[in-house]
Amino acid sequence: MLGIGLSAAAVFVLLRQISPKELARNIGRADPAWFLAACGLTILGYWLRAQRWGRILSPEARVTQGKLFAATMVGFLAINTLPARLGELVRAYALARTERIKAGTVLGSVVIERIFDLAALGGFWAMSLLFAPYPAWFRWSGYLTLGLSVGITAALWLLHAGHYATNPLGSRLRALVPARLFAPLERPIASFTAGLRVLGRPSTMAGAGLTTAAMWLVNGAVFLLVGKSMGLALPLWSPLLLSFVVCVAIMVPSSPGFIGVLEGSCVVGLSLLGVDASRALAYGILYHLTQILPVVLLGGAYAVRGRTGSGQGRPARGHPEEGLERKN
Repeated sequence: MLGIGLSAAAVFVLLRQISPKELARNIGRADPAWFLAACGLTILGYWLRAQRWGRILSPEARVTQGKLFAATMVGFLAINTLPARLGELVRAYALARTERIKAGTVLGSVVIERIFDLAALGGFWAMSLLFAPYPAWFRWSGYLTLGLSVGITAALWLLHAGHYATNPLGSRLRALVPARLFAPLERPIASFTAGLRVLGRPSTMAGAGLTTAAMWLVNGAVFLLVGKSMGLALPLWSPLLLSFVVCVAIMVPSSPGFIGVLEGSCVVGLSLLGVDASRALAYGILYHLTQILPVVLLGGAYAVRGRTGSGQGRPARGHPEEGLERKN
């Protein structure tokens, strides 16, 4: 309810400041060719996201790119229709069910994905500071994002080390929790930490990092293409600012689809670039459509046809006992 209230408040404030006729006029002037190109790049961004997901899962199971992409689109469809980002659980469940991988393991890999995204946002924030002075709230939100990224990464690494490491550190970490309290949690924790095994594979982490950079480069180009469709000459570095502001805004629980919140964040970000509120809101609506339409069309098609795959993910090499465990 709080999230819906925040979205409603955002919509109310935005519409009070802008004439609906002027807003409609700005949207109507958009070039459909550039808009469709932005939608196409959005799909490419999801394809790269699925590819990164496969890299993160590779130490535990091998899943085809098509099945990863299908589960990704179904999951993001759920993210845009369910509150509080519950779609992340749907995405994990969809792949776990069809590939017979433990749900906790898939969820662990999704958490690693979000760590990569938080790190990327921190990088965008730091680089955007090189181009223009920004208000204090922008600086502090960046510090918070970086701190959150470092804190969560450290916690996950400790969990991973405590489960897998045979060195004294791993033993000490396990000894911190009394056995009677740890016993009921041992299987869920083991399942979850299996999804964190990529933390022990520097080369795989590096590959996932490069895929993350490519994915966000494509996502940044979407901001520029939406601006191009409206005749806005946005600077090439503007996606650094807009990606950070938009993604930080949608971290806050809101209504399904981030209605109002996403548009409002675009208005805030573009205001720092000198774009007037009416054009900025029209931009926010068009950008939101580039994010929703591909998800609705492809995610809906995969969900209806049940094409997230049926079968079993192949266990990673060197772990035949894990494959046997999943068959039993």
